[in-house]
Amino acid sequence: MKFSHALQFNAVPEWIDKYFLHSYEHLKKTIFQLEKEKVDALNRSEEKDEEHGSKSTVDESAFLNQLDTQLEKVFDFYTQKETELYNGLDALNNALESVDREDAHQFPNNNGMYNLETLDSSIKTDEKLTAAHRRRLSMESRFTMHSEAPSHVQELADKRSQLLHLYISLSELESYVELNKTAFEKILKKHDKVLDGHLRDQYLRKMVLESRPFMPATLDTLRSQISRVEKLYADAFCQGNMSIAMRQMKIHLKDQVRFDRNTVWRDMISQERKATEMHVKEPQAPQKRYGYGPVQLNGEQLRQLVAFLFCIVVFIVLLTVNTFGNKYENYCFALLIFAAVMWATEAIPLYATSMLIPFLVVLLGVMRNPDGSPMTASAASKAVFSSMFSGTIMMLLGGFSLAAALSKYGIAKAFASNILSRAGTRPRWVLLTLMFVSAFLSMWISNVATPVMCFSLINPILRTLPDHSTVGSCLILGIALACCIAGMASPISSPQNIITMQYLKNPSWGTWFAAALPIGVISLVVCWLLLLLVYRPDRSVPHLNTVKATSTKLNGTQYFILFITILTIALWCAESSLSYALGDPGIVAAIPLFVFFGTGLLNKSDLNAFLWSVVVLAQGGMALGEAVTTSGLLKDIAMRIKDGIENLPVIAILAVFVLLILVFSTFVSHTVAALIIIPIVQQVGNNLPIPHPNLLVMGAGLACSTGQALPISGFPNLTAVMLETPTGKPYLRSKDFMLVGGITSVVAAILVITLGYGIMAGVGY
Repeated sequence: MKFSHALQFNAVPEWIDKYFLHSYEHLKKTIFQLEKEKVDALNRSEEKDEEHGSKSTVDESAFLNQLDTQLEKVFDFYTQKETELYNGLDALNNALESVDREDAHQFPNNNGMYNLETLDSSIKTDEKLTAAHRRRLSMESRFTMHSEAPSHVQELADKRSQLLHLYISLSELESYVELNKTAFEKILKKHDKVLDGHLRDQYLRKMVLESRPFMPATLDTLRSQISRVEKLYADAFCQGNMSIAMRQMKIHLKDQVRFDRNTVWRDMISQERKATEMHVKEPQAPQKRYGYGPVQLNGEQLRQLVAFLFCIVVFIVLLTVNTFGNKYENYCFALLIFAAVMWATEAIPLYATSMLIPFLVVLLGVMRNPDGSPMTASAASKAVFSSMFSGTIMMLLGGFSLAAALSKYGIAKAFASNILSRAGTRPRWVLLTLMFVSAFLSMWISNVATPVMCFSLINPILRTLPDHSTVGSCLILGIALACCIAGMASPISSPQNIITMQYLKNPSWGTWFAAALPIGVISLVVCWLLLLLVYRPDRSVPHLNTVKATSTKLNGTQYFILFITILTIALWCAESSLSYALGDPGIVAAIPLFVFFGTGLLNKSDLNAFLWSVVVLAQGGMALGEAVTTSGLLKDIAMRIKDGIENLPVIAILAVFVLLILVFSTFVSHTVAALIIIPIVQQVGNNLPIPHPNLLVMGAGLACSTGQALPISGFPNLTAVMLETPTGKPYLRSKDFMLVGGITSVVAAILVITLGYGIMAGVGY
């Protein structure tokens, strides 16, 4: 929860305008405005020396004046409330002593004790009141309504109510002091962090802690007054038993706090909902509805319905057409096209289509035994389900666990912020550093999670940019495209690579790095040059704000996570040499899953946060791959393709498939492109006169990450296109991706065909 929300959540509603609350968010905005002025002053300076620029100062008098005003407000309210409550307590103490003397005179046999049976009955009735009733009655005598009760009992009940009210008010006053002290500490810490200042210790020591509400002696006096109320209550109503008195008084305090927070929580939710509607949005025409009678669909729903019906028609037609001269292959081909069109059109969510595939595979009876006879439904079900959980899925889960641990414990963010803090202020170097940091992190925490973290890292830069600057768009697009390119960088950097590894014979991490890293680095540099050419960020803003490095040092837990991560990656890299002991890379993935969840570093919430939709999508693709393989369809398709290209050189065959995948992955998910095309590529490679299955499969797998020309081309682009400026305007539009991303896609595809082919052929693929 944000501190401003926590402050409001814990504040006393009647005193709400007396807290630091209303100015806390305004002071944060003042800090960010000072940060922006500091960067603007640096850019206006004629001196380009970065060291000189870092010493530029801004006028902080407005911020200090606001702090002083808040401190004075807290001082005035506390002094007033303290006097009011202390005087009330003194008067109540005298009144109780007076009642004590009168009652002792009237009832000498009570030995100074009151009619406890009558009063206890009233107390029990009082404790059954709801919190709402207690709140309404806390300012008045709750028992004067009992006209039949003796007058002295009614008076005692009234005094008890007043004591409870004083106890609650004094406790709330103590909380008031603590909350405001925390607010001053938080806002001063934010000031020093954003502006590289040293105001916190000085202001707290000389101003806050010297102000009467925050002095240790003042707090000691307040706590002694609370203890005094507790003692009075115990002596008057609990026969001196402090434990009973404390329990009764805390019940009242707890119920009142619960009621206050429940009310405030509802108010906060209402305010948050209103805040989300305050952004300036592009005017949108109301969505047109289609349908008849009670069935009404908007445009997107109608598109999905039409696409789904189209897929069904195509499926039925293909089931009835004898395409391959074999019933099993015909049915499997119909299923393959149906799944491909469903995935391409997203008539339903991608993972939902994957869930349907195992059912259709068994229902159509397309799977066959090695001798060509059809499998029984029982055998087909077992074969399909066994294909859906393999070493590939285990590697995917292992990669998710590494990503979760590195992100949860701030290791990835600490690494990125420390590197970016050394990038200087020139936009071109900040952009280049940002792209390489994004690419490197994508190798280990996937290019699905990395963009989100990197976009949050550049918030200090984005919020200090001049209005209508294109630098923000340049930086965000650079992160997105770098993460897309890095999708090919390591076997666990993207789901399509995980799928590709499944179809490689004796996959080697070393060979993957040897081919992928040079292609990725050159593509990143080309993309960086294109961004500089298109956006010219140095002309727009000569100097950017600096990303602050994480100041805390790594602790033992973080070192342990790093050790397990490095060990896992090292075993993956050496898996081909250790295959006699490990058997499959998926076995290695059990190490981080067991260690992180077994030691409690990751918990059930982290497990639930895994990208299970991606896992299900991959499982559906594997089930489909098993079906087209055992049915004989894959081999039949591969032989027909081979007949048309077998006279071509291998590099030309690779070029055909790379260009096909480039187009496909631009308009459809990279993962879907791998699921559909990689199995076909493998069979074609196996059936060439000189087989080259690994070369074609790996080349095709690398090509799956080259499609970047549209917002829908990969997870990083989808994340980037949703980002908005503080006024609600999108940073990026489709044309931004088409220009830079389109050219980068073509360059990366050419590199796969040329440089990638040379490296893979050189290592024996």
